[in-house]
Amino acid sequence: MKIAISGTIGSGKSEFCNYLRQKGYDVFDCDKENRRLLYKGHKGYRRVVKAFPEALGENGLDKAKLSRIVFSNETKRLQLESIMHPLILEELSKRSDDPLIAEVPLLFEVNWDRYFDLNVLIVADEKQVYDRLLLRGLDDQQIRGRIAAQMDVEEKIKRADKIIYNNGSLSELYEAADQLLKEVL
Repeated sequence: MKIAISGTIGSGKSEFCNYLRQKGYDVFDCDKENRRLLYKGHKGYRRVVKAFPEALGENGLDKAKLSRIVFSNETKRLQLESIMHPLILEELSKRSDDPLIAEVPLLFEVNWDRYFDLNVLIVADEKQVYDRLLLRGLDDQQIRGRIAAQMDVEEKIKRADKIIYNNGSLSELYEAADQLLKEVL
């Protein structure tokens, strides 16, 4: 079985996936894979540097600079995604875990939901998301830019197979994870 865990930024999908890891499941993390592919010498790094020379810093690719570029210009964000998403999908397709669980932040935006048997969406209300992102050190402009770059949560809800609301405590989120595992495995 192939299970995708998704949600908007700040929804709690990473916390949910970390709990699954603690339970012994190997969860493929698309964001982590993206970062790995951007290390110097990797295919992603070479392609991104070629497409975004303005993101180079003193020691190679400046990821903070790249983030500012792509989250302030939709065309450039889509260009970066067109480089990185196929590389991430290629790495994901090499996995043979059963169940295969993947944390896919942009699952619906990039239409990867068709690759999974079950698409789980972690949802939190807007105030919760905003407060969580402030705690991560993002400012108001960064928060609004990243939220705007994602599909509307209502559209994601329509496309998800299972929705888990994360407006409560961590123990409630973990209970929801345990319930999901019991239902599908």
